[in-house]
Amino acid sequence: MKKRKRWKEQVVSGLEVPPDSSPDKDTIVTLTGPSEVLVENYRSICRYSPSEIVLLSLRGKVTICGKNLEILWYHSFEMKIRGEISGIFPQKW
Repeated sequence: MKKRKRWKEQVVSGLEVPPDSSPDKDTIVTLTGPSEVLVENYRSICRYSPSEIVLLSLRGKVTICGKNLEILWYHSFEMKIRGEISGIFPQKW
C-alpha cells in the first residue's frame, strides 16, 4: 500500500498538479463572507443557474443554492462564487 501511495505522489509531483487537487483530497467549501464561497478541489461544473450551482467533486457532488449566484472566476482546481447563498449541500457517492 505504501508503494502505491508513493507512486501517486510521484505522478502528482511530476505532472505539477497542485497537491490539494489529487484524488485523495476532499472538496473544500469555504464561506469567505455572507455572500461569497471559495470552492477547492472540485472536478467540474454540472449545472449553473442564478439559483443553483451543482459541482462534481472528487468524491460526490456539492450543490450551492441561493439567489443571483454567479461564478466570479474559476481554475481547474478552485472557484469563487458570489450571491445570496441560502445553502450548501454536499453529497458523497
